[in-house]
Amino acid sequence: MATIGKSYLTLKDMYSQMEGDGKVTATIIDLFMSSNAILEDAVAVECNDGTSHKTTVRNGLPSPQFRNFYQGVDCQKGDYTNVTDTTSMLDDYSLVDKKLADINGNTAQFRLNEAEAHIQGMNKTVKTNIFYGNKGKDKCAFDGFATRYNKISDKEGELGYQVINGGGASNNNTSIYFITWGDRDAHLIYPKGSKAGLQRQDKGQVTAQDKDGKDFEAYRDYFSWDVGLSLRNYRSSGRIANIDVEKLGTDTAANLIDLMVDMYYRIEEHSKNGKTIIYANNTIRTYLHKQAMNKQNVNLSINEVAGKPVVNFLGLPIKPCSEILNTEAKVA
Repeated sequence: MATIGKSYLTLKDMYSQMEGDGKVTATIIDLFMSSNAILEDAVAVECNDGTSHKTTVRNGLPSPQFRNFYQGVDCQKGDYTNVTDTTSMLDDYSLVDKKLADINGNTAQFRLNEAEAHIQGMNKTVKTNIFYGNKGKDKCAFDGFATRYNKISDKEGELGYQVINGGGASNNNTSIYFITWGDRDAHLIYPKGSKAGLQRQDKGQVTAQDKDGKDFEAYRDYFSWDVGLSLRNYRSSGRIANIDVEKLGTDTAANLIDLMVDMYYRIEEHSKNGKTIIYANNTIRTYLHKQAMNKQNVNLSINEVAGKPVVNFLGLPIKPCSEILNTEAKVA
């Protein structure tokens, strides 16, 4: 796969280099990107084993030894765990009546308008799976961040150490995710020899059938997206879980700033090779925005990006992900 310097391309970079087939393709790409903020930052890596991606997770470092002249040392090696992640296939079709599409004189634009809902549906499904996908519940899906960061541990070096407890005990919880994207950190994967991201294929005019089995002429589009998630370095990302949304703004609310400081330093040493983004839903983003307007909260700031205010925490942007729920169960 092509790279920029030492960094793998994000899907946004890859789409910017695509040779489209005119206005419709270009507009579809714009719709695709604008409805999925994660794609601005998520790195896409081609699988190294067909539809699977094999990586190693480092659990420990070698222990080198000092020595004297003519004195040998033991042969050391790092401690690694082999991990295999698989891709999932997401498909959808758009079908519009040919006569209806042709009536307004701009068939391509009409088809695009109909396709927009399918594009947004594909985006929403992938974003939801990036966080909540669980192969144990749906064997066709891929494991998301919530499924991987699903236990809390106070032992440094365990995956559960990257999950910080926000104190919520009910099912009214949400999470804040610190995700570091990179080829050696978290990255999306796609099958070897294929293209990354959502693909559109114009199937042209087809003979379709209505609910009663009667024929009519229609235009058909096929949308597909083969995608998976690999978490090569679990220490460079993390989750603040068990944030009770009903307590926000009260005296018993979790101290989000303190928890975010804890997570910042928990991943800092391990996230230097990638790009770290904070993801939260609008409930948390609204709360943090109000906190940022309090000049005493020096860890939060409000910057303008593309004409829109973006809240930053210690220089890390806090980006929206409406698929992160306010009804998460307690993580123990």
